Amino acid sequence: MILGLAVFSWDQKIGSILDFKYPENLKLSDHLINKIYMTHAYDEDFNKEELIEINYDNQTILSYCDKSRVPEVGYEIITLIIEEKERLNLFNIKKQFLEFSKDIIKKKKDKRKDFFQGNIDKFFKKTTSKKILLLGRAGTGKTSIKKIIFEGFNPKDLIYNPLEPTRGISPSVYSWLDLTLGLFDTSGQELNYLLENENDNDHILAFEGTDVVIYLFDYPTWISNQQEIIHDIKRISDIIKEKSFDINIKLFIHKIDLIRKEDRKNEFSEITQLIKNQFKYPIFYTSIYPNLIYSLYNAFYDILSSFSRETIYLKEILNDLITDIPKTMFFITNENDNIIAQAMSKDFNTTIINHSHKLVAQLNQTFEEMSLNDNIEHFIISGSMNLNIIMNYLNLPRFNLKNLICISESLSSNKLIGLVGQIRMNLTKLYYLNSKKIEKNE
Repeated sequence: MILGLAVFSWDQKIGSILDFKYPENLKLSDHLINKIYMTHAYDEDFNKEELIEINYDNQTILSYCDKSRVPEVGYEIITLIIEEKERLNLFNIKKQFLEFSKDIIKKKKDKRKDFFQGNIDKFFKKTTSKKILLLGRAGTGKTSIKKIIFEGFNPKDLIYNPLEPTRGISPSVYSWLDLTLGLFDTSGQELNYLLENENDNDHILAFEGTDVVIYLFDYPTWISNQQEIIHDIKRISDIIKEKSFDINIKLFIHKIDLIRKEDRKNEFSEITQLIKNQFKYPIFYTSIYPNLIYSLYNAFYDILSSFSRETIYLKEILNDLITDIPKTMFFITNENDNIIAQAMSKDFNTTIINHSHKLVAQLNQTFEEMSLNDNIEHFIISGSMNLNIIMNYLNLPRFNLKNLICISESLSSNKLIGLVGQIRMNLTKLYYLNSKKIEKNE
């Protein structure tokens, strides 16, 4: 991830002057600035352009100076600050940064700021900030869902090793494609207090600025205390209306693995009808159980796609290709190794989903090192029963996309390679075309 960009000029009396930077909250210590200047000054050859790279506090610093201009105007320096892990794409970043730096130096000083601000999007992808509030009674699985969807936890581990209960309100911030997502996890033990004390600071903090409230209840609680759940939903709805908040409500009915498979269709229909008689909110049936985990991913994709154009684009690409392919699943991960898009054939063997996710998670670190050191783009695993898995390094850090994984019981490894190539081509084309459309519209 690129953290910041800054332009410095030189004053004979004062020394270095920060002309402008992005973002505005970028911290540039005097020690770092002096280190950059001293590195450029070390070589006294003033007949060349200079692009240096230094490591500082787990960051990579790229710095450009046209030293042929130093005798006349002093040290004019453009600096780009990058997270260390972004080194995977450093060659392309250097090339882009060098072109940008040369262009800005050519501008007259009074024109540089306009050029700087007009070309920021070459390095920084525009994001939208959204907030989700996760509500539900104790033990329903709110924190486990957060850990699985946004932090890459193995669902099977959480089934056998439940997490400690959340206390108070636990906020977390995640990067999800073109979103900066704030997720507020709340204590189930304190739900009544949160819903009934409208003037309490926690109440205001929880609901204020929220875009979506997810109210989660599990199937056993619905069976044992249906009226309590209805009361919670009504209270949440009333709060939003009373305060005139612009908040959407989504309902998650969790732990559907506890319903017998042959009874699920009828149970879903009955529960939906009972809730729809009073509320018109979308209902999602979810579980972290291995052969039903896709239900949870699909629920979040549905919610996040209402915020994120990029989530829609990814799903369209995967869905278009999987339509006529039997027993196959695709998913895409981001730089944090979270699954952010998934598509699956209707006849896919859901019992192998969790095993596939776990295998990919175990191989991910090794694959990342291989990609970096040996320039490996993909590898293939072939198993029994015609199961083939291909893991492809997308190398699209600007768009926060990392790996594409295809799992199939019907396609040969050669056909999977061709399919991966088609998806990569569509991803690259679509992302760059849509980036241009968005820039034009804005």
